[in-house]
Amino acid sequence: MRGTAAPGVPVALDRWEGRPIQDWERHWGIPRFEAYDELSSTNERLRVLAEAGAAHFTVVTADSQTAGKGRSGKHWESAGGMGLWISFLVRTESVVSPTLVPILVGLAASRALERLCPSLQPGIKWPNDIEVEGRKLGGILCEGAGRGVVVVGVGLNLRQGIEDFGPGLKERAASVEMAGCRGVNRSRLAGELLSAARSLVDPLPAFLDKSLRREVGDRDTLTGRTVRTELGIAGKAIGIAADGALLVDVEGRVEEIRAGGVMAIEGKLSRGT
Repeated sequence: MRGTAAPGVPVALDRWEGRPIQDWERHWGIPRFEAYDELSSTNERLRVLAEAGAAHFTVVTADSQTAGKGRSGKHWESAGGMGLWISFLVRTESVVSPTLVPILVGLAASRALERLCPSLQPGIKWPNDIEVEGRKLGGILCEGAGRGVVVVGVGLNLRQGIEDFGPGLKERAASVEMAGCRGVNRSRLAGELLSAARSLVDPLPAFLDKSLRREVGDRDTLTGRTVRTELGIAGKAIGIAADGALLVDVEGRVEEIRAGGVMAIEGKLSRGT
């Protein structure tokens, strides 16, 4: 084990996926990596590290989470051996858009998944979901931890079969293996994710440039669908703005949605337009 802790407090592992922790730090080019058999939440552990001054792109992962979180405090199933549950720290002097970072990380996760499984075609469902064929394969949770500090959590389902999901999830959840990609290596996926994320958020841009906006648009699973937001706005999703806001056409008036979630009522279920 790496270091010591008080009774009942998880202790970081010396090795992860068969290699010393320090090897991963060097291999990924990151300042600090903590891996655990089990945590309540990788985001919560990383928040503690952030408050203690942890450096940009410090990374925490756990084989399982007992209190994994999704958006709005929703529970995220994080069973042992079933997925990649990972958090990394972003420090920036830029103004942090609450909608832009999840979109950029969603794009990074999509790129990483496709690198290891080119047939997968993951899509981005605003504001923070990764979908495959209309089912949720992953999620992103970005939480502020002080001025210019963002804790970024990513959960990606890898090994689950439909029987592994709890009630209420069987009809809408997916995993990489359910989508036909077997044997995806967790450490390789983590490396691809961190590499893609660094290329997109280090440094953090103020907005999506033309190229990124086109790529996000190609992956957007909501465009063309009738949607309703948590704030009660209903209309047709028409794209994602340069700052990551969802654009909704409401009877000819374009609304820019920057808070809350959204439910797709009807329309296409696959990636792209």
